[in-house]
Amino acid sequence: MDVLRLPSALRSSLLRQPAVRRLLHTGTYFVPHNDVQPPALLAAPALLTLSSNTLNSYQVGLAPTSTHLRFANAYFTAAPPEYLFTAPYFRSFPPSSHPEVAFLGRSNVGKSSLLNALFGRPNMKDAHVSKRPGRTRTMNGFGVSGGLALGAAPKEAQREAVWRRFPRGGCVVVDMPGYGGGSREIWGREAMKYLESRKQLRRTFVLVDTEHGLKRTDVELLTHLRRRGIAHQIILSKADKLLYPAARPPGPLKLNNGLLKIRDLCGSIRSTLNEEAGGRDAMVDILCCSAEKGLDEKRHRRLGIDEVRWAVLTACGLECDENGARKKGLSQDIKILEEEE
Repeated sequence: MDVLRLPSALRSSLLRQPAVRRLLHTGTYFVPHNDVQPPALLAAPALLTLSSNTLNSYQVGLAPTSTHLRFANAYFTAAPPEYLFTAPYFRSFPPSSHPEVAFLGRSNVGKSSLLNALFGRPNMKDAHVSKRPGRTRTMNGFGVSGGLALGAAPKEAQREAVWRRFPRGGCVVVDMPGYGGGSREIWGREAMKYLESRKQLRRTFVLVDTEHGLKRTDVELLTHLRRRGIAHQIILSKADKLLYPAARPPGPLKLNNGLLKIRDLCGSIRSTLNEEAGGRDAMVDILCCSAEKGLDEKRHRRLGIDEVRWAVLTACGLECDENGARKKGLSQDIKILEEEE
């Protein structure tokens, strides 16, 4: 007990007691104030750095390793994408045996730019980019082969569709029409038929603008996918608006603040979806990417694009092993009975 901290009246009363006075002379009743060590200060939390775990929010899957990201990058850039088909209606889709993933989002959310970056051809415009909302009016399939060769070209008299020669071990990326302002209701009906009934569909990627967050149409679509049990992931496009608002990459502090903003945005999205679902937790992975800005000053690797590539490969069962080598026999292609013409 430190006598000096007691009220003056109580301190005077104690000092008049003989036993207390004897303790004062022996010096054994308390540790001198100057010898008391101050409590150690808590270390400041380390600044967040850019990684798959800090950029994205994983609840279902695991964050990819550097080996996974290198494999995904090599897979998507090994060969240009093959334009396979265009389907204005669900009944127009070919009965292929290849796994498919679908990309869709509100009009002008940056879907076409993201797909071009995904294919490693941001300047080739395989997916048409337009300033006018609702430009994509059909469902377009692009084949990513990972460098596998196409089958032999048929003779002129026996010309086949390209998708019939597309190699097993590849996947098909389907560019869906945008919804919301500028889109057409009939395209939405055909798109929902595809999402609900296509057996080859492995996962649906729903794009949300990072700068504007969830819109009502986004919430309605995500809630519908959840209720129907359709596998899906959320992609926050244009993430550079929060991380790289300036021309140059941000410093450590600004990068940390940007990653915290993205973390808060992911939490807000989940809260909104949980409220829509009556309070039940929405277990969904949220990926963040940018089709414009990269991880370095030369912008060879676009922000978060390799993580999206890996998500596509895992959805299609085309992952690599722990050494980064392509797994043999892992792709389980669906056997589809072709309808007689």
